[in-house]
Amino acid sequence: MATHVTTVFTLTGPQDRLRQIAEERAYRTCALDQMTWEDDTTLVMTLESGIGTSFLDHGHGLSDEYPDVSIRGMEYFDCFDDPGFVKWQGGQLVYEADLITVFGILFPTDATKDWPGCSASFWHRSPPLSVAIAENCPHFDLMPLRQQAGPAPEWVETTDGFATLFLRLPSTPDAEDGVGVIFYPEIGRSTLLAGIDRFGGVARFRRQSYGQISAACPELRAVLRDRWKASEKKRRKARQERKVLRRKMKKEVSVRRRHAAILRDRLTRMIDEYPAARLSELLPFPQSANGLLGDGDCPLSD
Repeated sequence: MATHVTTVFTLTGPQDRLRQIAEERAYRTCALDQMTWEDDTTLVMTLESGIGTSFLDHGHGLSDEYPDVSIRGMEYFDCFDDPGFVKWQGGQLVYEADLITVFGILFPTDATKDWPGCSASFWHRSPPLSVAIAENCPHFDLMPLRQQAGPAPEWVETTDGFATLFLRLPSTPDAEDGVGVIFYPEIGRSTLLAGIDRFGGVARFRRQSYGQISAACPELRAVLRDRWKASEKKRRKARQERKVLRRKMKKEVSVRRRHAAILRDRLTRMIDEYPAARLSELLPFPQSANGLLGDGDCPLSD
């Protein structure tokens, strides 16, 4: 099954110049019905199945041909997976950045309110990526979540049924002091995200224990303790299941090693007994390693 690719080029400049470019690029970059006007000075060209050539090379060509307009390029897979961002200004490359998401989760909101729901995406921050996100993904803005009630002052919360995110938003729109806690109470794991900005950029993230999280975020201590106790039975069951899987895996590895040792001894005896013979003519069993070492009885264990 082919992977769906979306490529977008956004051109900004005088309207007359953009109309000329639209006529020239029709059916070269994309069809006319794939060109839209975001406003009087912004032309957007979208290809739902990719550009057909290198996204970056095509953008370089546009920039060389039209250095008098600003060009932003964006390409992503499926539903905005691993997007790449590029910008050219005056025929020169301004930035090139790829976004790799650290963690993402939805914040369901009340449909009666006058602001939409928010999909919180967190990514490892870098200077070019921060600029790219602010220009290309303004919907990443987390600040509207201040309108939500949370488990503690200045904190908001959401869950997908497995992981729970506790988020303390940046103190100001320009600050990078937000904190996030990804809590998995049923498996006893948690991750601390530090240095979060308004668009989800993260300075650092690391796995920490429940006790370390409680010490770092004392205002969440009571909430985390209640969630931890409420999931104690599920956590115990998950530990038991992991122990069973480890024992099963250890047994399978032991069987495979024993079969491999039998094979190695048999081949060594054959080579010692017939040093000049072709080994393939002496093998009384299938030569496929998968057939030999896979599930089932070993053909050499007689």
